[in-house]
Amino acid sequence: MRPFLTTLLALTIALGGLLATPAQALPRVGMVQAAGVTSSSVTLTWPKYRGAKTYRVHRAANYAFTKGLRVTKAKTNRATVRGLRSGVEYCFKVRAYNRKGQHVATSARTCKPAAAISVPRAGAPVSTMTYNICSQVCDRRPELRMKPWSVRRGVVTNTILRSGADVVALQESFGWKTIAGDLRSAYTVVPEFGYYQVSTLAFRTSRFEQVVDTVTYGDGGETVVETTPRAATINLPNGKRATWSELRDRRTGRKTVFVSAHISDQTGSAANARRRVETRSLLVQVGAANTHRSRVVYLGDFNSNKSRGHAGDTPARVMGSAGYLDAYDQARTLTRPNFNSVTKGALKPVRSFTHGDHIDKVWVRRGDGIGVESWANANPIRGTKYVGPLGSDHCPILVRLRMS
Repeated sequence: MRPFLTTLLALTIALGGLLATPAQALPRVGMVQAAGVTSSSVTLTWPKYRGAKTYRVHRAANYAFTKGLRVTKAKTNRATVRGLRSGVEYCFKVRAYNRKGQHVATSARTCKPAAAISVPRAGAPVSTMTYNICSQVCDRRPELRMKPWSVRRGVVTNTILRSGADVVALQESFGWKTIAGDLRSAYTVVPEFGYYQVSTLAFRTSRFEQVVDTVTYGDGGETVVETTPRAATINLPNGKRATWSELRDRRTGRKTVFVSAHISDQTGSAANARRRVETRSLLVQVGAANTHRSRVVYLGDFNSNKSRGHAGDTPARVMGSAGYLDAYDQARTLTRPNFNSVTKGALKPVRSFTHGDHIDKVWVRRGDGIGVESWANANPIRGTKYVGPLGSDHCPILVRLRMS
């Protein structure tokens, strides 16, 4: 009897250990991504899990999954979770079940808010792009193992020309002395006092024109008319800069100020404080220059994202206090949302599970009549890797707006 009892005890211990295995120790369902967003729903997609017959999408109104718990059943690897509150961030995880109804795999958590800005039904589509091109900067960073700017320049030029973007905000564009000539076939480039440094704006000439200030005066009996484009580069704290220009839409006649900004990098409390000061200065200076009180769209490399937490993501806190929201969170459709907008010089995309860890942003303000139709990481991709050579250590972010 002793051998039998020993065997039975061993089986009991093994079975108890199996039953006690936590859900997170199960195999993982692939990365869950938000494919579409409305003010009351989020559509999620994920890779099919081998052997799964059904799925259940668990959602909560906080990351700890202690508030607002609900479950949505799905027979495929796509589900729309409804009944959400506008502007509230929800977190989701997917569980896979086999034919016997057994829970066989679960996903990591991904978090996404329901949209807080509606898309105007009667509005003109405007495509925008923000792109830190790291022109000569990446040449000084051998650890990235990227091609020299003399090679990457053509990649960046083709990326912009093929994007179809109406307005393009560039950062780290100093060193690209031929930018106006390279883009002249489609774009007018807003210079920084005749040369191009930290930030640059380009707009599609067929779609927009610069708003100008006109001054008329007499000079020796003759009437002289002087015009000055409403555009300038402003100095931010810590040596950072931003370029703005007020543009008039040739289709609608509406005026909008577009801004290309570059905020400090690095991590830690001191860097967070620098970014807070720079972002505040950006808002104040653009506000002072915007004497026509036109609506403003901010684009650029803000060097921060949600993964740093509410306290650490100081640009979002400052922009949010002024009513601005990240276009990523408002977009009705998203493409490669969990691909980080930084490549680190590698063809294999950097991915994040919880948030789309993009530091390159487009900000729109509620009440300005601007909705977000789509957000995309627009770096050319083939299969599972970016197409080389890379133009930059950043990806171009393409955001399609609808502006009433």
